[in-house]
Amino acid sequence: MSYMLDAKRLLCITLSGILMACGGGGSDAAAPAPVATVPAPVAQVRPGTWVVMGSSTAAGAGAAAGKGWAALLGETHAAGGAQIANIAKGGTVSYEGLSANAARPAGRPLSDLAGNIDQALSRKPVLLIVSYPTNDTALGYSVDETVGNLLAIRAQALAAGVPVVVTSTQPRNVSDTQLAQMRVIDQRLSAEVKGCFVAINQLLAGPDGRLASAYDSGDGVHPNEQGHRIIQSQVSSLLYSGNCVKLVQQ
Repeated sequence: MSYMLDAKRLLCITLSGILMACGGGGSDAAAPAPVATVPAPVAQVRPGTWVVMGSSTAAGAGAAAGKGWAALLGETHAAGGAQIANIAKGGTVSYEGLSANAARPAGRPLSDLAGNIDQALSRKPVLLIVSYPTNDTALGYSVDETVGNLLAIRAQALAAGVPVVVTSTQPRNVSDTQLAQMRVIDQRLSAEVKGCFVAINQLLAGPDGRLASAYDSGDGVHPNEQGHRIIQSQVSSLLYSGNCVKLVQQ
């Protein structure tokens, strides 16, 4: 009997030694070395056409001619070779920015052929800025619809080799439920777009989340010229940061 016990002990000791030699069976085994991750390089934006597509604020509503944020952006970056092509149009929604071939639910608008992603890409841009801040929500479209449309527009541009900047929602005099929807839109877009997402909403909002009186052009929807300057400053700061693109000067 003692012989059998000794044999079992010897077998256990032998197996334990094998496991330890192979790095298993013990808490002191070396953990695998972490795999180094290399961040994806940002796209270079050389001098050329920057297309702005979107709705009324991007078109300049609330400001005098030449004082909207897209026009100010063009002035700020003109020395670096940027030429703004603004195809934004008042009253439009994200469905109108989709490709003419994109599927959409019944009852939703068709693409605006003068202001959609197909038109934007036909201008051979080196950068695309997409801005549909509030009309979708004001008209009762769901968060999924808005986010899905904006990401589809972005995906088409990226597939064509064009880097994309997406602006956030903006404060607007709408219901609390709609304000909450816009916060969700921003959260989801920011998570997807990451360093190419321009956060604007909170900078223009009052304590109640609606458009602050200091930035209201008078209709509770469109920012005044001071508000437009803030938007332009935020877009420029993102572009200069290098987190989204790298601006290559002439």
